[in-house]
Amino acid sequence: METAITTIVVAFITAVLGPSILEWVKAKVNKKPSPESSVKEAIDVNELIDSQLEQLMDELGCDRIWIGQFHNGGHFYPTGKSIQKFSIFYEKLTPDTNTIQHVFQQIPVSLFPKALSKLYKDGELAITNYKTDDTYDLGIFAKDYGTKSFYMIAVDDLDGHFIGVMGIAYNEKEHKLSKEEWIFIRQKVGAIGSLLTDYLYKKK
Repeated sequence: METAITTIVVAFITAVLGPSILEWVKAKVNKKPSPESSVKEAIDVNELIDSQLEQLMDELGCDRIWIGQFHNGGHFYPTGKSIQKFSIFYEKLTPDTNTIQHVFQQIPVSLFPKALSKLYKDGELAITNYKTDDTYDLGIFAKDYGTKSFYMIAVDDLDGHFIGVMGIAYNEKEHKLSKEEWIFIRQKVGAIGSLLTDYLYKKK
């Protein structure tokens, strides 16, 4: 008898309060962050990525290092399919090196098919010497910016999806990366990929 009464009471409370509790939980789950909290989150992740790039600059002694990310940019006519592009979002430079970030914005991935295909398949590419190595359609960096050695590394998210590119340039002189430098770069690229995964895929 006591069990039956308890069951009735629980059912009554659930029936009366259940919808209110459910709405409260849904409101908490679906609550959108304020514009200020979104800006703070962006500032925090940008600062962390900038710190990783600064450590790379110090360790590698390079002249320029940058991170480009893939994104949609317009649509094809008449299908409406998204046009895949990339833009440089992060860049670190030596004092005597000119920025290229403003140049590489909204760039169609179709302009660099060899380089991006190489990165998609192998994760890395190296141009130690622009005169003797395969340049993967990246001659613009030597011609327009005086780059002597250039390296690109794929930035993947935690599920292994190709979401961006790291570029490392030596302008003053050629530089062949050592085994230890490659290991250090891969560690930092992994850390940056993790930061971007958390930021880009976090539910709003």
